[in-house]
Amino acid sequence: MNKKMLLTIITISLLIAGCGKNASTNNPQQNEKPSLETSAENSVTTESQEESIPITTTTAATTAASTSNTTDYKQYLKKTWVRNTDTGFPDNGGVCITISKIADGKIQGEITVVGNAPAYNMDSAELEGTIINDTAECQLVNDSRGNKGTVELLLKPDNTIEATITITERSEDTIMCLPEGTFEFSPDNLKNINGFELTKDQTFMVDLDSWGNVKFVSGKLTGGNHIPVVFYLTNEEGDILNYIYAGLPYSVDVKAVSFQDVNKDGLKDIIIIAEDNYDGASGEPIATVLLQEDDGAFTRDDKLSQEINDSGNNKDISTIVNYLSSKF
Repeated sequence: MNKKMLLTIITISLLIAGCGKNASTNNPQQNEKPSLETSAENSVTTESQEESIPITTTTAATTAASTSNTTDYKQYLKKTWVRNTDTGFPDNGGVCITISKIADGKIQGEITVVGNAPAYNMDSAELEGTIINDTAECQLVNDSRGNKGTVELLLKPDNTIEATITITERSEDTIMCLPEGTFEFSPDNLKNINGFELTKDQTFMVDLDSWGNVKFVSGKLTGGNHIPVVFYLTNEEGDILNYIYAGLPYSVDVKAVSFQDVNKDGLKDIIIIAEDNYDGASGEPIATVLLQEDDGAFTRDDKLSQEINDSGNNKDISTIVNYLSSKF
């Protein structure tokens, strides 16, 4: 998931720069808790598949008898944690952390630092380590710049994470490196996103396999000269779990969203139909297909989306589904 997250940060950062706006925190997102409205056309019912996430941790074996405890770490998983001192991330640079798994005393995740615009230089690494009670001792693994180091994570009950980053060996690549020190992180949230305008009728609660029941949020960023559409997965509190890059042009309106297993791999994918609204007039529909991968990331299938639009099979969800049934 390391490369996918980097790609997401790059594309969203460029999107912010193209809009000429000032974002508030991590990636161009939203500022209000979305309400939920579904329709028969927009939300296509499919058989759900849930993948349970192991979230139980135990103490070290030598102290298990006397100090064994079970902690629910679900609140820390899969969110995007942004350093509290960073404003306008990633357009103004900053650091973010994601935790993908906590199980059997082990923890896995990722940490990324993004430099200021317009260069957006980055350094990212996987986090792997052990967790005892609420403290995780992690090693930096597969650092994109070749640095080595450690990260200690203190998972605090007030919905924050205290991270102490130590670089033990710097590479010859000095363009970018994770910052050293102790920093506090909070979940990136819709309310922090400057200029976000919710699209109520295209915002839904949906069961997306390993994500579980999440909120699919549609909206626009209205703070700049261009008005892009944006999509996120969030929890009920508006914490951003995933940024979804749909590859749609500026100045469009979202007309329909559907969640179906397009390529028959057992995972729900996303179909989106938008229309050009230039000068207030509705234009031709534009369809995009986002395929869900094993790690939960959604990747736009550029070739498939282009085929759907070129063939004219993009008028509504049922037409798209019928067309895709012949492809898979």
